[in-house]
Amino acid sequence: MRNLSFGFAHPLSIKTSSAAVLALLASGAACGSYDVDEGSLNDAELALEAAASGSSAVSGTVSGVGTSVGVGTGVGATGTGGFGSSAVATSTTGVGGGGGTGGFGSSVVASSTGVGGSTSSSVTTTGVGGGVGVGGGDPGDPPPVGPPAVGFWQLDDCNAATTALFDSSGNGNTATRSANAACAQGVSGLGVAFNQDNDKILVDDDASFTFGQNLAVAAWVNPTAVTGSTPRTIVQEKGGGETSFSLDIRNSQARFTVTLTNGRTVTSRAPIQANVWTHVAGIYDGTFVRLFLNGEQVGQISAAGTLHDIDAPIRIGNNVQKERFTGVLDEVWLSASPTTAFEIAQLSCLRRPTTAVVTPESSGLVAPNTPVAYQIAVTNNDVGSCPGRDYFLDIFSPSGGIDVSADPSFFPGVLPGSTATFPVTVTGTEDADPGTHVIPFSVIDFNSSEFVVASGALDFELAEPTGCFVRTSREIFVKDLSVVEDPLRTTFNGPPGDPRTGAWTFARLMEDMAPTPADAPAMVEELFSTWLTDQVVNGFTVPARTAIQQVVFDEWPRSPDGSLDLQQAPLLLLGIVNRIDVRNLAEGHAGEGRFVFGVVSQGFPQQFTVILEYKLPASTEADVLDWANSWHALGSLPFPSEDYNAALQDITTRFAGRNAAPGKPNGSSLGQLRTNEIALAGPWELREFVLSPDTGFLRPETVKLTPDLGFDGSPTLADFVNQNEASIIAEQHTVPDTFQGNPFLGGSSFNNLTAWTAPGILNNEARHKFSLNTCNGCHGAQETGTGFLHVNPRSLGNEASLSGFMTGITVSDPVSGEPRTLNDLRRRNQDLSALVCEPAPTFAALRAAPTGGAAAGAAASRSAFIRRGIGRVH
Repeated sequence: MRNLSFGFAHPLSIKTSSAAVLALLASGAACGSYDVDEGSLNDAELALEAAASGSSAVSGTVSGVGTSVGVGTGVGATGTGGFGSSAVATSTTGVGGGGGTGGFGSSVVASSTGVGGSTSSSVTTTGVGGGVGVGGGDPGDPPPVGPPAVGFWQLDDCNAATTALFDSSGNGNTATRSANAACAQGVSGLGVAFNQDNDKILVDDDASFTFGQNLAVAAWVNPTAVTGSTPRTIVQEKGGGETSFSLDIRNSQARFTVTLTNGRTVTSRAPIQANVWTHVAGIYDGTFVRLFLNGEQVGQISAAGTLHDIDAPIRIGNNVQKERFTGVLDEVWLSASPTTAFEIAQLSCLRRPTTAVVTPESSGLVAPNTPVAYQIAVTNNDVGSCPGRDYFLDIFSPSGGIDVSADPSFFPGVLPGSTATFPVTVTGTEDADPGTHVIPFSVIDFNSSEFVVASGALDFELAEPTGCFVRTSREIFVKDLSVVEDPLRTTFNGPPGDPRTGAWTFARLMEDMAPTPADAPAMVEELFSTWLTDQVVNGFTVPARTAIQQVVFDEWPRSPDGSLDLQQAPLLLLGIVNRIDVRNLAEGHAGEGRFVFGVVSQGFPQQFTVILEYKLPASTEADVLDWANSWHALGSLPFPSEDYNAALQDITTRFAGRNAAPGKPNGSSLGQLRTNEIALAGPWELREFVLSPDTGFLRPETVKLTPDLGFDGSPTLADFVNQNEASIIAEQHTVPDTFQGNPFLGGSSFNNLTAWTAPGILNNEARHKFSLNTCNGCHGAQETGTGFLHVNPRSLGNEASLSGFMTGITVSDPVSGEPRTLNDLRRRNQDLSALVCEPAPTFAALRAAPTGGAAAGAAASRSAFIRRGIGRVH
């Protein structure tokens, strides 16, 4: 097997729900409303406007523009790790509506009680205090956006050594700052403060400042005063007593004014606040004068015509009449090209690197199985009216035995200046190596060009385990590459006489299972040929899946005599499994030992697994304990090591070797061979095979504990669950071949990833346990959150991954909605621990105690536990 070369690598998969994907696709920005009006006034009339009630000027005005209230729903529920139900995000004029230079308002969404009982806000505008900061960095200036600009003065180059200010548009329209106009903190890097009468920025006249029917102008402003009838100039083209356009503030209103060639002056205006950063912009397109605040249109005035062209400089922050702006200006932008509202919205959004902060910085030394709660606070540092970011936390454990969970792992619509806090719980088991484990994470914004917008790591320090404990990855489910790619046991590259050579290959297992080793190729061909034709099992027709020819047979080399060459079987070992938890001494076994293989063909791993499930022969309680202690002894051996692999081979030979179960067909202890696949056709299908006592070959068999899918939702199913309620809840029920006089147990199990339900089932816990123990319920999304396979196929050099059902997942019950936490490997660990980590008094002492009393009761209970485990087989 190992001599096959398959050039395939799985693409990176990102776990996320369909609801999260839909939320990402649906995100966007909405435009505000506006009023429409028109009028005209000349420069002289501007000075009289406030006093003259009968002025000929008519301006479009929107009362209260810039105030918006968003109401939503909080994420999650209050409780440990939860996020509360409050969800009111309020923003007022400016960016978020707060006060003070450089402030961006306040907004709180979904305040809750966090892990450990401390009160926190999952989304706030405040920075994250404490902890260690990761990801992000100093914000950089954004590239120019929107249509081609004739001037873009970002002002970040403001400094005491020069008065020149660079034009980022590439047109070379350098601006000149008056020496007394001070450099100040801007909305993005540096801006310029206008505090004295003569403070100004001037851009010499240029041919590019000919606007005709297309003008767009924008700037970030933080005015310290907005009242008064004297205009406060933001950007203006004015000279020789003539004005082409003006963007300014007057009487607590932002105003955009244009002068047309016919002498008409038109203004659009809207309220603006002091001491708040606001993006102010205007567009003239030959038809309308439009005003924008923070990316939203707030005014529109009809003004058909062409702009009055004048030979004059561009004045920023002041003009010849000393109509000075008071406060700080930044990011001044000017265009003579057609400009859309969307492009103005882009200008009003300054994207900044997202940052993440981890609290606590380190777990400190913790004992195995001790959960540690972390919080990853992810802050949207964007400035302005940017759409909210959709943050998805991608976190995983790079170390075996370290369990990592994050719920929720997705926060949509995190607004600029807000923080989303992801609760993460990390637990180390006895499988993990003691010491410090670094657990990396990435924060993904699917709508961002960077995709990964922040990253970091959790520091988790695990103490050495003490006392008696079970290592799951060495004693229960072994999938480490040192085992599944053992250079001798998983290939035929070793000496022919070496018992290690090929010991764990599909070929050797088939040879030891068949009537004779020579019969193995024919038995295997007959097994896979059952997919080529319809099969009838327990009265149910199992339809053919003829793609088995292309997926398996065409990929399988043959020997010179035409038989399948089993040494080149297109199957790769995924894991070796201890299922002592399904023991039933009354049936003569101490559980099962399993080999899980994945089909690898056509150059890559197929969604097709083959599981060989052997009974562990036992007739006494001592036999059960012997198997338990043999598996448990593996955990104390050096790992990875030849000593470990040799001890594991001793165990597998006991249950899978030839004549492991004298008296059974072919002397094999095989209980059943099962397959799970969707590689041949849809939907997913599980099949089961057993050794025929007549032919010694594998033949199709009913799928255990699973009725035919046609009974799902039926009164018959409700009757069966209600009549067997107690045994189903104890997970010790059986599903008979027939029920109510008709075939009941399925010939195969088709899987639509749903749960088993039926009207009339009286106890939902019984429904859940019944569904959980069926093949398709256990492998389904609704009951266990599984995309069908519990052991995922792998390529050479890559370890198989396991489902959440195996490693830990919380799923909402499909009927009641209650959360159910499933972790089957943890359940199996607890079962084996109870067998091998026996508390005092010892089991032997209890057995020898006189009958009657507490000791006898404990002995009886212990005996029953040893004799039968939970009857789950998946």
